[in-house]
Amino acid sequence: MTADWGVRDFFAGMVKGRLYSSLPDAEVVDIALGLEPYNIIQAVFVVRNACLGFPPGTIHIIDVNSVETADQSFLVVEHHGQYFICTDNGLPSAVFGDDFDNAVEISVFQDGDYYTFAAYNLFCKVAVMLASGTPLSEIGRPIDRLNRRQLSSWFDEGGRLKVYVAYTDAYGNAYLAITHQQFEQVRSRRPFRLVVREFTVSELSNSYDPGRPSPRNAARLLLTVSATGHLELALKEASAAKLLGLRAGDPVLIYFD
Repeated sequence: MTADWGVRDFFAGMVKGRLYSSLPDAEVVDIALGLEPYNIIQAVFVVRNACLGFPPGTIHIIDVNSVETADQSFLVVEHHGQYFICTDNGLPSAVFGDDFDNAVEISVFQDGDYYTFAAYNLFCKVAVMLASGTPLSEIGRPIDRLNRRQLSSWFDEGGRLKVYVAYTDAYGNAYLAITHQQFEQVRSRRPFRLVVREFTVSELSNSYDPGRPSPRNAARLLLTVSATGHLELALKEASAAKLLGLRAGDPVLIYFD
């Protein structure tokens, strides 16, 4: 499960209780439950990097900003044998693009008369149906296009690159919405200066070793490559996100000399 419920409240317990009551042998895995409320950019990063590696047959419940409206419906997306129960709020298109096997707009009626907790009243019901072998054709109407929403990632502006923060973890590392490979292609061997607030970074570190500080980087802010392949701003044993005041969706600038 991936959600913005947090761990303080009872939402995860409600959903797990319903799943285990219907599927006693199920294995429910928490991917990330403490995402920022309504933060689609953060949720996209987590789903891309944490969910796609599960085996075929896995059923994902993704509950981030899950409100059904005239412009966004509830979906099941099948991608490489996995099923993603989610909302067509831009997250599915940002994760999968056109690379999905099937997608249906859920037409199954939810349980209950109030529409305040889709993950409990509807997503659980659909997950049980999928686990029991119900075909997608009995769950919803096929669609061939996902609702596209422009989510900030990175923009090549010639002499500089504007890159947005995609995620900040519990250590305060700030993951940028550009991979190392993409960065090197744009950089094309040119020297660079990453500037955020009053800090400047002009080299790429291969670890969290801070090395020797420089006058322009006294706190020894690091730019490195995370396990996801994305560029990452970090501080050894401290929070780069807190120092810089960064959260998902904030921009940083990289200048090329």
